[in-house]
Amino acid sequence: MLLGLIIKNLAIAKDIELSFDNNLIIITGETGAGKTIIMNAIAYACGGNASTNIIRTGEESATVETSFFIGENQKIKSLLEEYSIYEGEDVLVISRTISKTRSKVIVNGHLISLKQLAEIGKNLIDMHGQHEIQSLLDKSTHLTYLDKFSGEKISKLRETVISDIAEYKKLDQKIKELIDQDNKFRQERDFINYEITELEKANLKEGEEEELEAEYKLLSNAKELINTLESVQESLSSGDFSVSKMLNSVILLLQKVSDYSTDIKGFKERLESTLIDIKETSRDIANFYSSIVVDPDRLSYLEGRLDEISKLKLKYKKSVKELIAYLSELKNSVKSFNEVSEEIEELKKRKEILVEKLKAEVVELSKLRQEAAKEFEKQVENELKDLAMENAKFMVKLNQIEDPEGLTINEKSYKLFSDGIDVCEFLISPNPPHDFKPLVSIASGGELSRVMLAIKYVIAKVDDIPVLAFDEVDAGIGGKTGEKVAEKLFEISKYRQVICITHLPQIASLPSEHFVVEKVVRGDETVLTVKKLNEFERINEIARMISGTNITDTTIKQAKELIGRWKSENSCN
Repeated sequence: MLLGLIIKNLAIAKDIELSFDNNLIIITGETGAGKTIIMNAIAYACGGNASTNIIRTGEESATVETSFFIGENQKIKSLLEEYSIYEGEDVLVISRTISKTRSKVIVNGHLISLKQLAEIGKNLIDMHGQHEIQSLLDKSTHLTYLDKFSGEKISKLRETVISDIAEYKKLDQKIKELIDQDNKFRQERDFINYEITELEKANLKEGEEEELEAEYKLLSNAKELINTLESVQESLSSGDFSVSKMLNSVILLLQKVSDYSTDIKGFKERLESTLIDIKETSRDIANFYSSIVVDPDRLSYLEGRLDEISKLKLKYKKSVKELIAYLSELKNSVKSFNEVSEEIEELKKRKEILVEKLKAEVVELSKLRQEAAKEFEKQVENELKDLAMENAKFMVKLNQIEDPEGLTINEKSYKLFSDGIDVCEFLISPNPPHDFKPLVSIASGGELSRVMLAIKYVIAKVDDIPVLAFDEVDAGIGGKTGEKVAEKLFEISKYRQVICITHLPQIASLPSEHFVVEKVVRGDETVLTVKKLNEFERINEIARMISGTNITDTTIKQAKELIGRWKSENSCN
């Protein structure tokens, strides 16, 4: 509910402050008085387009401020939470400054963008008039109107479909992202698999290279080693002049004189120990060169293996130890690639299950919408007859758009929207012959407002936009039709706050808060004034609307009768 409006320096509205505490607000005034400025101000405060041309002459900026009671409106509260500006308040204060230099929007003390304001605004108020954004002309809203009309019959299934489609699109997007990732890594994966194969085939072991080099060094010099070691062994232990024999002779000589001195005895013992070492060394040398086998095949293998290791080290610019670690890293990478592939397959299975569920749901939802559309058409046409559009025919056109990338049902693929596969558009034929056309192409401002009034009346109890504003709803009508329009507005005001600019006394006499707008010249400036009328002032204003400036006792009486009629009907209700 709109609680208040402040306007500063907007066109001729210099400084206006209004408060509202009724569900029905009536605004009247003579033609050209500036009534639409009030509607424009509300629209600007709710995110409507505004240029700097609206700023009062001589001023640098214009400001509009509105306050709304949002109460239990969870949709608005959720939106405020999404923008991180909800702090538990039940009153929403919106201030918008339109400046020649820099404009700004403040909601409950928080600076937000104009785009965010527009999103908030369209959920607060629905405005209808030639110069306002009219939601009825946006055919993307038509399916929402139809679903609202259907109430519980559709709402639960619609919520399920919306949830499942969101999950489907989320799964589909995730699968596409993973497939893109998998494709991007395909070349890398193939290269990694090649490297893994190459390194696994090499079967590298830590310390192997050093062992192979030592063996190669030995075998490649086998003959020289054997000859040399044989000579060494012979010099140590064989032949008449071997080291062993000569040392043994020395020991025998010292044996003869060892009793004369403990030192000599020590020399002899040391040489005996040396002789033992020489004999053991000679034996080990003999065993060692005996084990050396001249094997060309083994030597060839060693050469090849060392060459293979050398090439791998050069290619990867890593040591054997680093190559072994690198192989482990490559295997982990392949494991992660495999996990992506496995995840893709798992998500595809989940998607297939969800698709089957969705097919049944959207088909059932479409069927229910088709059924609801017939009743909706009938009720809207009945209301249009009451609003001086007796010959008008109203059509709810429901169809689906084929899309090869969409949801396949009975061998046809349909585009999937956020709430099903249906596209809805309201068509109208004001007069015979009944050539149906979109509302935007044929409806005048007055006709459009009456069509909206008819629709709003039909869905009044289930519509969740709390404020409905009409400008020119009475264009081109009067008399009995005006009374019908008034009845519709009054009925809607039981469920929604209604703000209405009117020229009809039948509407102005509704039980409401009544404001009159006037253009006043003060000195050298023209300003807009808005006054809330008391009972006496209302009677005079309605009398003026009946007869123009010539207010008579008769028009006063007629005005009182109009007001009295509504008072009587309201008390009966």
